[in-house]
Amino acid sequence: MENQGEDFLSGILFDGQHDHVSGSDDIPITQQQTQSSPEVEVVASRGNKGTKRSKNFNVEEDELICEGWLIASKDPIHGANQNRTGFWGKVHAHFEKHNKGTTPRTESSILHRWLTIQTVVNKFCSCYEGIERRNQSGTTIQDKIAAALKVFSGVDNKEGKKCNVVPCWNILKEEDKWKTRRIELVQMEKQASAGNKNKKKSTKVSRPREEEGNNNEKEGNDDTAAAAETAATKRGEGVKKAKANLRRGGGEACLEAIDNMWAKKELADNEKEKAKNERFMLSYELDKQSLELEKKSAEAEDKRAEADLMKQEKEIMLADMTSLNALQREWLDIMQKDILARRHGN
Repeated sequence: MENQGEDFLSGILFDGQHDHVSGSDDIPITQQQTQSSPEVEVVASRGNKGTKRSKNFNVEEDELICEGWLIASKDPIHGANQNRTGFWGKVHAHFEKHNKGTTPRTESSILHRWLTIQTVVNKFCSCYEGIERRNQSGTTIQDKIAAALKVFSGVDNKEGKKCNVVPCWNILKEEDKWKTRRIELVQMEKQASAGNKNKKKSTKVSRPREEEGNNNEKEGNDDTAAAAETAATKRGEGVKKAKANLRRGGGEACLEAIDNMWAKKELADNEKEKAKNERFMLSYELDKQSLELEKKSAEAEDKRAEADLMKQEKEIMLADMTSLNALQREWLDIMQKDILARRHGN
């Protein structure tokens, strides 16, 4: 049964549809940890001397596993229609082709190492996104990584000590396959959390014969107990159906997230356009009022000038000539004629 559980687990890892688990539950590891990569591969011995430990995974090997997982996941021919042997065979082949180390690694050890890597990198991604949401000015990428590592070191995460997270994160962070994988991990964590809550809320249901206290009980009690017993003994869904539900749930969650983002964008664009139109109308009204004021000011100025001119002309036309000499009377006569000519012309 233990081998069957491991085959099921590894069988759903090739296309990213697996539960949030770590390899430490399937392979015993030593308590001694090194700085480069404290996880060790344990291989069962055929003799009676216990187990034999191989060398720890180093940073270069972790990077090769991440690269191999991406290459196998993005296979343009087979895609997600790969079985466990084919998928991890490709990952192992890529690892063996580019590995410069001398320690042999099996497909099983690489598979369980990937379990540790994806768990740790997923948690580090959450820490880094939390730092980015702070939106602190003047911080560089290196500052954000250092802050995320500080937060990550405080997370209750046993796997965090078993993997150099930053090199693997640098390889996976911008890949669409990894982003899709993260959405699926979040979806499965929610399902697992909901399942745990339902288990806590559920109560023990008695069998129908235990509900029969006497012959006067209502038939509804028997029917309820029988239905509960039938539901409790109902066969669980198969592996293929579980994988299909996980794929469908991840896709629907991704589409729902995209729809929500698009709706928020359209709402923000509409608000911006509305504010722009309001600013334009306000500016238009202010310009219109300014023009009206200028027009009224010009009319008032014209009226004042006309009044001053009328006053001067009146003085000239009504001037007393008795006290003037001949030259003054001649000048006054010319001015009066000019005034009359201008007024007749208007």
